[in-house]
Amino acid sequence: MTERPPRSAETTATETTTTTAERCMTRAATLPAEHPGERPAESPAIRAALPLRLLRSPLVWAAVCFALTVPWFAAGQGMEFVPYLLMLVGGWLCGFSFVNLTFRIAPERDGVILHVIGAVAAAAFLWFAIELGRPLLETAPEPLKIAFVIVQFAAVPAAGWIWLALLSRITSAVGRPSKSKPAPATPEWERAEHGRGSEVRFAAIPMTMRALTTAIVVIVVVVGAVAAAALIAAGDVIYLVGARLAIIIVGVAFALPAYFAYLAVVRRRTLDCTIGFGDDRLWLRTDASTTVVRFDDLDELVWRCRSDYARVEVRGAGVDVSLIAGAARSRPGFTSELPALPRRVLGRLRDLGFELERSKRDEVLTFRRTDASGDASADASTRA
Repeated sequence: MTERPPRSAETTATETTTTTAERCMTRAATLPAEHPGERPAESPAIRAALPLRLLRSPLVWAAVCFALTVPWFAAGQGMEFVPYLLMLVGGWLCGFSFVNLTFRIAPERDGVILHVIGAVAAAAFLWFAIELGRPLLETAPEPLKIAFVIVQFAAVPAAGWIWLALLSRITSAVGRPSKSKPAPATPEWERAEHGRGSEVRFAAIPMTMRALTTAIVVIVVVVGAVAAAALIAAGDVIYLVGARLAIIIVGVAFALPAYFAYLAVVRRRTLDCTIGFGDDRLWLRTDASTTVVRFDDLDELVWRCRSDYARVEVRGAGVDVSLIAGAARSRPGFTSELPALPRRVLGRLRDLGFELERSKRDEVLTFRRTDASGDASADASTRA
């Protein structure tokens, strides 16, 4: 072992003095000043960060929106488009700020409890404003009436955002995947069973875009007629809450249930499908049926990977098949999407003379047979 050299008395005294001085300085920095004039000044960074925090605060911008509506109400034009829009935006900012607050609270259980209390309180206030608000304000002064109307209109988007966030929170907690369960993935191309070409399995609904569009139009017309009848029947309520607020409430009450009912009916027709591409043909399998279309007989191929309208359409040789994957009930472990077409397929169709049309965002690929594509297909078949 190596022995340390003995420390001199001078060195020890110096270190002791230094340590004592550092402790005194640290304590002096932590203690408040005895006199107001000796208080340390705030950091410039802190003073500069305060305006930024105010500018980023949703509540500040909500207050600005509400303040801007006051001149319109003072002039008797509070129901114009601009003040109406400002009240809705301000209300949404309030709801947005409250939801963010509940997500910042720890532990998470306390945040959920506060979220539920806020949602119930928002719904109760809307009921109070609609049922009891106007009779109570008949004898109230004009400034109080203006403030109540602003809060009444702003409460609608605020309550809607709070309830949507609460529903999202509940569904996320119920459908939260476990750590061992992977996230849903896009279906991938696989080697065909017969060894020539590639294919992909996906869930889809056998429906044409024309049928889908017609169903949506019919639903809009029917729901609109029912909503109009409800508005006519509830004339007193409309007079109490105002036309715009009544339209929002009726739209939410009728449109959302109709949308979810439509999805439930359509998704019951979901089938397990397979599409594959070979050197000179493509094939479609829906449950037990299989359709084979040679490229020589193909007239049109439509391919869309994502969105609710993700689909594949095949037309030619007496075949007209349309499979919508975006609206279908997805397979376990997979999303309701289609993978991108392989480069081999793109090159093969171009070599056969098909004209490729792309949408503005390259979301939809449409291959159509041109006049020269028939001759190109014949030449390709001869060379093969």
